[in-house]
Amino acid sequence: MQRSNALPDESLAAEVLPPLLAVIGTSALMAFGLLLLAEWRTDLSPYILSLALIASVGMSGFLLRRGQLRPAGMVISYALALLPIASIIPFGVANNTLIFLSATGVVAAGVLVAPDAPITVARNAIGVLMLFLLFPGLFGQARTDLAVILSVGMIMSMLLIGVAALAWAAGYTIHGTICWALETSGKSERREHQLRVTQADLERTLRERDQLSDRLYKITLDLETARAEAEAAYRSKASFMATMSHELRTPLNIIIGFSSAMIDHPEMYEGEPISEGVAADIAEIRRSGQHLLGLINDILDLARIEAGRLELNKVPVPLVPLLDEIMRTVSGLLKDRPVLLRREYPSPLPSVLVDGVRVRQVLLNLASNACKFTSVGEIAVGARVEASEVILWVRDTGMGIAGTDQTRIFNQFEQVESNDAKQHRGTGLGLSICRWLVELHGGRMWLESELGKGSTFSFTLPRVQTIHNGGALAALTER
Repeated sequence: MQRSNALPDESLAAEVLPPLLAVIGTSALMAFGLLLLAEWRTDLSPYILSLALIASVGMSGFLLRRGQLRPAGMVISYALALLPIASIIPFGVANNTLIFLSATGVVAAGVLVAPDAPITVARNAIGVLMLFLLFPGLFGQARTDLAVILSVGMIMSMLLIGVAALAWAAGYTIHGTICWALETSGKSERREHQLRVTQADLERTLRERDQLSDRLYKITLDLETARAEAEAAYRSKASFMATMSHELRTPLNIIIGFSSAMIDHPEMYEGEPISEGVAADIAEIRRSGQHLLGLINDILDLARIEAGRLELNKVPVPLVPLLDEIMRTVSGLLKDRPVLLRREYPSPLPSVLVDGVRVRQVLLNLASNACKFTSVGEIAVGARVEASEVILWVRDTGMGIAGTDQTRIFNQFEQVESNDAKQHRGTGLGLSICRWLVELHGGRMWLESELGKGSTFSFTLPRVQTIHNGGALAALTER
C-alpha cells in the first residue's frame, strides 16, 4: 500500500487503524477468555458478542491488507458502535454501562472514515438502541420500566449526537491539518528532489569546468609554444628578407650604373658608337634592373615594417612643394597620352609632421598606379585641410576596382585580376606598404572606386599648427 496515493483521511486511517485493531482484538480475546472462566454456559450471548467483535477485527484487518481503508474503518466503527448496544441482550438496560462504549464507534468513524461518517454512525446506533428499548421482546428481554427507557434513550441519544458533532468538527480540523501537512510534505519532497538534481548538475558542471580548465591550460601551453615558434620563424624570415634584399641590391646597383653609363656616355668605349639594337638592349637591361631594384626595396620595406624596425624621421614638411613635385613626376609618366592632369589642392597648405621621404614614396606609388591603369580621361592630385589633419588623394578615371576586390587590395601580394592589370604586372606590395606607412604616421588610408569609372585613393596625415608663445614659434601635432 502506497501512502503517497491515499487521500488525506485515508492517510490518517492507515496510521491509526492497525494499532486500534490490535488493541480491540486483544481486548475481545481477553473478554472471551474471562467469559470462559466465568462458565456462563446457560446464556451464549456474551460469547457471541465477544466473537462478533473478534470477527469484526478480523474482517477489518482483511480489508486493510487489501488496501480498502474506508470499508475497513466502517466495519470496525460500526462494531464499536453497535456491539455495546447489543450488550442489552445479556445484561439488560438498567445499570448496563457497556452501552456507553458505543460513543467510541462514533469517534472511530470520524478518525477512520470521513468527517461526515460520525453523524451516520450515531444515527444508526440511536436507531438500533431505540429498537432494543422499544421492542425488547424481539430479543428475549422483559419490558423495562418506561422511566428507565426514557432516561437511557435520552442520555444515549444526547451522548451519541454530541460525540458525533464533536467528531464532525474535529474531523474537518484534523483532515484539513493532515491535508496541509501532506501538501507541505510533498512540496518539501519535491524541493529536496530538485535540490538533489541541482546538486548533481552542479557537481557535473564543476567536473566539466575542471576538465575544461585543464584543457584550456594545455591549449594555453601549446599556444605559447606555437607563438614562440612563430615569432622565431617570423624573425628568421624578416632577417632573411633583409639580408637577401641587401645582398641583391649591390649587384643590381652595379648593373643599373653600368647600363646607364653605357647609354649616357658611349664615348667611354674609345669613342666607338653603340648600335641602336645594342642600345635598346642595354636600355631594357636598365629598366629590368630598376624594376627588380624597386621590388627588392619593397620587400626590404615590408620586412622592416613587419619587424618594427622602420624608423620615421618626422619633421614639419610643407605640402605644396611636395605635391608640385608629384605633379611633375606624373606629367613625365603620362608623356603624350590623352590624359588630363588636374591639380585639386589650394595654396598655401599647412605643413605636416611626417617623414618626407616616406610620404613621397606613398604619393609616387599611388600616382604611378594611376598612370599605369589610365589610358584616357584624367588624373588628379588633391588635398584639403580638416580640423586636425590633412586629407590627400590621387584620383583617376581608369578601369576601377570591383567591390569584391576593394577589401583585399591592401593585403600583401594581392592584385586585381583583369586584362589591363595583366599588362602591368607588379608585386602586389605597393598598396600594403603605403597603408602601413600612412598608419605609422598616425593616419588612415581608404579606397573609393567603381568598376569602369575610376578610383580614388585617399589618406590622412596629422597637420602641424604653429602657435606664438613669447615671440617664438612652436610646432604642435594634433592627433
